[in-house]
Amino acid sequence: MLLPKGIEKHKNLSTSFTRFDQLLKDLAENRFSGYIRVSFWGYEGVVVLDTGRIIEAYSSEDEVYLTGEQAVLRLLAKSVGKDGGIEVYSLSSEVALALGYAFQASRYDEDELGNYSLGQVFDFLERESVTGYVDLQFSNKRGQGTVYYLEGTPVEAALMSTSGKIVSGPQVFNRFLEIGEVVQPHVVVSRVKDPQAISEERAFVIPWQHQKYLAFWKSFMQYFSRLMSEQLKKDRFFENFRKVCAEISDHYPFLHPEKGEVRASENAFSVGTLLAHPVFLQGMSFALNKMLQQIPQRRFRKLDIETVINEVYELARKNDVPPAQLDPQKLVFQIFKGFI
Repeated sequence: MLLPKGIEKHKNLSTSFTRFDQLLKDLAENRFSGYIRVSFWGYEGVVVLDTGRIIEAYSSEDEVYLTGEQAVLRLLAKSVGKDGGIEVYSLSSEVALALGYAFQASRYDEDELGNYSLGQVFDFLERESVTGYVDLQFSNKRGQGTVYYLEGTPVEAALMSTSGKIVSGPQVFNRFLEIGEVVQPHVVVSRVKDPQAISEERAFVIPWQHQKYLAFWKSFMQYFSRLMSEQLKKDRFFENFRKVCAEISDHYPFLHPEKGEVRASENAFSVGTLLAHPVFLQGMSFALNKMLQQIPQRRFRKLDIETVINEVYELARKNDVPPAQLDPQKLVFQIFKGFI
C-alpha cells in the first residue's frame, strides 16, 4: 500500500528536536486532516487525523504490526527516541478517512477477481460499495500503485515509478485505466466490512482535547478529599494521594509525583501528554482504592454509596462529560471495591 502523496507540511523533522505530542496538539488546534509518519531504522508508524481528531494509526516494527489505539501509543513512545524522522502531509477529509479505514482492511479472495480486467475490478468495487484499497503491480517497469475506496468511490490514487517518485490524484486513476487496457497488472484488493474510527474519548486522555474531562477530575478529587475528611475521618488527602502514587508508580509510571504526567493538588488537576484512557482510569481507581484501605472498616457503615454515585453523576453533568467517556457508577464501584 502506497501512502497518498498529499500536500507536504513538514519534512525532515527530527524526533530529537520535535515534541510529537506538541505537534499533535498544533495539528488538532488547526483542525488538520492528513497523516504524520514517524520512521526509524526498522520502524514505521503513521497516525491519521481528520479535522484534528485521531481516527486511526498503524505501527510496524520487527514484524509486529499494530493498528488502532495500541499503534498510537506505540508511535508516541517511539517518537521520544533520537534520530528518527517525522513527516506531515495534509489530505482532504475524505481521503484521510479512506486512509484510516485502509489500515483496518483485510485481503480479499484473489481467485474471485483473478480473471477480471482492471476496469472490471474497479466496476466491481463500486458496485459492492467497497471501503478499502487496491494494490496494483504493473509489468514492464511501469511501477506500482494504490487506489483508495470509500463506500465504492475511488477517492485517491497513488503511483510510484521505478525511480521511487510518487504522484497522486485523479489523473493517476485515469492513467491506471489507460494502462489496464494494454497491460493486465497484478491486482490485490483489501477491504474492511465494518470500518470504525478511533473514539478519542474512550481511547485516550488528551489534555488539549479533553479540558472538560480534566475539569471533572479536578472537581472529583476535591469531592473525594471532602468525602474522606468529613465522612471517613481521614485528612491530608492530597499529601496521602501523592505517597500512594509513588508506591504504585512501577505499574503506573504516569502517576509518579515527580516524573509522571498526572498532577493533582488542592486547586488543580492536569495531564502532561496523551495517555491511554483505560489505563488512566485503572491507575486512578487503584490509587484511590489503596487510600481507602488505610481507613477502618467501621467508618464505611454510615457511607451511602448511592448518594456518592449520584453526586459523581452530577459532577460529570456539570462538566459536560459524555457517557461514552465516563460511567460514574462504574468508577465509584472500582474505587470502593472491597468496601461496598
